[in-house]
Amino acid sequence: MKLQITVAAFVAVMVVVGVMGCAPKANEGNPTPVGKAPTVVPVDQKNKFGLIGTEAWKDQYPDQYTSYFENEKNEWPEEDGNRNARCPEMVTLGKGYGYAKFFYDAGGHTSSMYTVTHNGRVGEKTKAQCLACKTPDISEMVAQQGESAWKSNFFEVAEQCEDGITCAMCHENENPSALRIERADWKRALGDNADKRHLSSEVCGQCHCDYSMNATTGEPTSPYDDVTTMTPENALKWYDEHGYVDWTYPETGAKMIAVRHSEFEYTNGGMGNHMVQLGYDCADCHMAVKTNADGEAYHSHYWTSPLQNEELIKNDCSKCHADLKSEMKAIMEKYDDAIHQNGMRNASFVQNFVKAVQAGTLTDEQLERLRTIQRESTFYWNSAYAENSNGCHNPALFDEVLAKSEALLDEGDQILGEESSPDKFVSEYDPSKDYQLEETSEEYYAKHDQR
Repeated sequence: MKLQITVAAFVAVMVVVGVMGCAPKANEGNPTPVGKAPTVVPVDQKNKFGLIGTEAWKDQYPDQYTSYFENEKNEWPEEDGNRNARCPEMVTLGKGYGYAKFFYDAGGHTSSMYTVTHNGRVGEKTKAQCLACKTPDISEMVAQQGESAWKSNFFEVAEQCEDGITCAMCHENENPSALRIERADWKRALGDNADKRHLSSEVCGQCHCDYSMNATTGEPTSPYDDVTTMTPENALKWYDEHGYVDWTYPETGAKMIAVRHSEFEYTNGGMGNHMVQLGYDCADCHMAVKTNADGEAYHSHYWTSPLQNEELIKNDCSKCHADLKSEMKAIMEKYDDAIHQNGMRNASFVQNFVKAVQAGTLTDEQLERLRTIQRESTFYWNSAYAENSNGCHNPALFDEVLAKSEALLDEGDQILGEESSPDKFVSEYDPSKDYQLEETSEEYYAKHDQR
């Protein structure tokens, strides 16, 4: 997605967070923001869920407020944002699931309610659980009404929500200078070692993470029990052990898992990536430190790639990198191609598998093993594809994940007696079936005050 952090959820940081090693806010020339508690708590402006909206804080936190609305620059959908057109392997690999019908680059945080209600994946059978990272209202609704709210009708609940992503998604409701995690399951998933990662990153991670839907409660659930086990391999094991299935592939019967935007796992999961081990958190790279007219430092709430932050590159990144932009460009080009090639090979394998099923040439044992290979290999590809840094967050883990997928495909090819390869993949993408927006974001928000 266009912002290299995957901007599917609002991540707001206005407090000083300690670091384990060098970090940009500790370097000369890069001032340290100091969080300030509000002088007045606007309790009279709480919505029906008891949450204070962003508008209520604009006078006390004008810099954060103004910078937050810069996210409107990230329009949705952008002209070239159709990922299924760019990477048609998703249409084949996701057949029978919503991503095969519609998969676009993300829009900005300010348009969260518009993007979630105006995409080709939602329909009359969609549940309210899809709102979990688009508004804090849904979590408060669940707290008030019980878990059944997760399985309520998506559109009916969306109409009840008064706000999209607000300060309360990442900050204490009555004190924006303090961080909080809104999603209850994410707190569970972090486990007993949650204090081994920065709270500011964990706040980001509550939406920039992988999850599936609990079949019983409907709650969006991350496949972990501790931050130190958050790796793609462990996620797959967790899903297997807990019997999670997102959908059944229509032509092969494989029990499939769809991976959501797993940035936290690739940065903070397991041992943590190189930057985490140095002491950096998400805000260090993706929330530029600015200074207002009064000389006060603050974190910009306009989420961008660190490659757009010249001061950060000069004052911090250049201490280790001679040319960060060129290095990152090379990494992104390498892994964008590697992921695409692996995806097309996976799709070629699935097409070979489908032919074998239709021919009736497989034994029961072969069929079951091939279904497992499809589930696991597609999962590993999807894990890399859904993590939106194109390799920058953790090149070594991308190599590992893609290698696991390739090894599984090698085994599958042997069983089928037919080679899968990117150049043998036949695209099933049909542009005539592309979803068409019926109203613009301006038209939507003219009717719904949910920014």
